[in-house]
Amino acid sequence: MIQTINIRSIMLLLLCGTVLFSCKKEKAVPLQALELDKNNLEILEGYTSTVEITSGNGNYAVSETSLVEVEINGNTITFTAAENYGEERLFIMDETGRKAAVDVKVIPAILSADDPRFYWDNMIALEQANAWSTTILENKVAITNIAEKKQLVLSWNGEFAVGLKPRAALRVVDGEDKRDIALTKLEILAIDRSKNLCTIVFYREKQKGELVFVLP
Repeated sequence: MIQTINIRSIMLLLLCGTVLFSCKKEKAVPLQALELDKNNLEILEGYTSTVEITSGNGNYAVSETSLVEVEINGNTITFTAAENYGEERLFIMDETGRKAAVDVKVIPAILSADDPRFYWDNMIALEQANAWSTTILENKVAITNIAEKKQLVLSWNGEFAVGLKPRAALRVVDGEDKRDIALTKLEILAIDRSKNLCTIVFYREKQKGELVFVLP
């Protein structure tokens, strides 16, 4: 009799454990807001730019577009500018139907050589009545916006002279967030003392950046 009760008790415990395990297993995963690392892009014709999905629920898609080609790889979405210029608003969607907007602008690949600027994902005008300042060192140039707590630092190995530079990198600081981007190519195109300007181009695979700044 005692043995029968013990067997029944064991079976009851096993059944309770199975039910509890099933409840835990079926517990719903909380849904996440769809958030992006940036919501504005300026892309040079023929080049690319990327958006990282920092929060979402998977199975991402992008609304129809007439300006760019789109490639989705996990949480990274790459936009390649076609031959058309212009602006459009795109929407990134996840499997729950949540949406996040991205404003895309495609601009000509050849820009004015004499406009001081820093271009990467967006155009930043330098030497203007704005909050951006430029700091120039031997193998490093930083542009800083103290009010917005933003900084972009372009660095390389070697001296400040015309030519290709090895081991180049771009550091992007936005508040507490810091990212170091290894560049595939950096070249100082010109140091023009007659115009008092320096021109640098840099790349990460098919994404192009430009820096034109006033020499000290």
